[in-house]
Amino acid sequence: MSDEEEFEAEFEGEAFNSWADLDQTVRDRGGVLRVSMRDLRYLSGYERLKVRVLEQIKSQLTDLGIGFLPEDLPGDQNAYVVLYKTGSEAGAVIDAVRNGSSSHRAEAALRELNTAKSTQAKREFELKTKELHEHLAEIEEAVVGMRETITREGDVL
Repeated sequence: MSDEEEFEAEFEGEAFNSWADLDQTVRDRGGVLRVSMRDLRYLSGYERLKVRVLEQIKSQLTDLGIGFLPEDLPGDQNAYVVLYKTGSEAGAVIDAVRNGSSSHRAEAALRELNTAKSTQAKREFELKTKELHEHLAEIEEAVVGMRETITREGDVL
């Protein structure tokens, strides 16, 4: 089972006891959490996700300092949304993308994203892979040259 499948299974059918419980779970998960609209509907206390219920959920999330993706909450209880703390680095990046923000906070968040250890590790891996391919090409050229030399020497004998 992949990490993504394990993560999804962990929150499959998650029932939060309160909005504060949801907020704490978002915080505990690094300020980002994927949840079902069913869970948010359950917290709202309603049976169906109608326009007023979606507005209530949106208002409750905003009061907690939680943003969400997609920009409009879906009315399908089987749909998932990604929640994030609006004051977080993720919030700054999303704000920058949505609003074309050129704030210092957006710049800092994007820089943090670019310099994250995983991003650096990926860049290093890509550089090492490129170097390895270059060395492999050199080795292949050398092997071809050796085969030609052996063939010529075999023809001379």
